[in-house]
Amino acid sequence: MDQRESILRAAESLLRDTDTEVVDVETAGSSRGLIVRVYVDRAEGVSVEDCVRVSRALGDQLDADDVIPGRYVLEVSSPGIDRPLRRPGDFDRFAGEEAQVTTYEKIDGKHRHRGRLAGFDAGENAVLLEEEGGVRVSIPLSGIRKANLKRDPWAPDERQPASPTAKKRQ
Repeated sequence: MDQRESILRAAESLLRDTDTEVVDVETAGSSRGLIVRVYVDRAEGVSVEDCVRVSRALGDQLDADDVIPGRYVLEVSSPGIDRPLRRPGDFDRFAGEEAQVTTYEKIDGKHRHRGRLAGFDAGENAVLLEEEGGVRVSIPLSGIRKANLKRDPWAPDERQPASPTAKKRQ
């Protein structure tokens, strides 16, 4: 198991019985100056306090288990508006939302597919995406290089209730 996978497993184990999920883990740099980025999410969104709480607990866990030899910097944050999709459940959970999927091999003559997620077909182990014109594409999970939500940054976030004191700009 590589280092990234070890960090991912430690983070998932730590957050297993909470309402916070690990979205992804990235590592950059070398053993002399490793940067570990952990992206977490919650149904109602992630606050700075959530990130601090996870960072402290995960840092302690990684140190106790000696998962990362040497020095490292741990960064914990929200996955952002273009949240990565990597698990089969992610594609079902965000069905109906706009996404972009990049594949290793061409499917229907292209590597990049953009459209509305139509879920995950467990029998075929494939992501279902409805592209422009109603064309439905089945993309094998093993063939996905990268998949992300593509949200409009100016659209209201359905996860957060509108503030009763917010004023509409004119």
